[in-house]
Amino acid sequence: MKFLQFIGASIRIALTGSKRYYAWLLACLTVTVVGFYYYGYQLQEGLIITGMRDQVSWGSYIANFTFLVGVAAAAVMIVIPAYLYHFEEFKPVTLLGEMLAASALVMCIAFVMVDMGRPDRVWHLLPFVGKPNFPRSLLNWDVLVLTGYLFINLFIPGYMLYSVYHHQTPSKKILMPFTYLSVPWAVSIHTVTAFLYCGLVSRPVWNTALMAPRFLSTAFAAGPALIIIIIQIVRT
Repeated sequence: MKFLQFIGASIRIALTGSKRYYAWLLACLTVTVVGFYYYGYQLQEGLIITGMRDQVSWGSYIANFTFLVGVAAAAVMIVIPAYLYHFEEFKPVTLLGEMLAASALVMCIAFVMVDMGRPDRVWHLLPFVGKPNFPRSLLNWDVLVLTGYLFINLFIPGYMLYSVYHHQTPSKKILMPFTYLSVPWAVSIHTVTAFLYCGLVSRPVWNTALMAPRFLSTAFAAGPALIIIIIQIVRT
């Protein structure tokens, strides 16, 4: 019952703001509705309408997926100085970083679903359930690390906000293990994504072991930059 009250209060707070805030929500809702409309059109007509073919099998779906994986992994760049090195100035920002990572991961999974073309076959991506089976398929690994990192980034801010809502101090015994776990898990989501790229024989420029560190370095640079921009917009 307390959890449902917390959810209801969170929704009310999220839907409360100025006229500009409501205009922003309306714009986001409009884009979402248009996206669902064209996704329904794609389901009806097939992926042929996207212009993707055997020669170009990945389009803007996977491009956005790759970018958002980097945004999600960037949250760990806020967690490391705040909790591993106890840099207190970073701690107020960690909540925003974790929530940004969670929203980016939701969009990552959504882009993968849209790119599949057949969402009724999504069970093939589940480890130990579908075919190709885990651990032979990199897609199974990708689903595993993405959903695991999504759970971590939902749990950490959710637990912190739930504790504050009930006027309690978050327990470090509960919070810190997930915080420490998020560091290697953030590395894993971009490493697995890099493995997906470097395994494509039709793109020899990607056939290099440097894809993983290259992905991580760009993610750890671009992600915090996006967080800085968002914080500046929120402050002004």
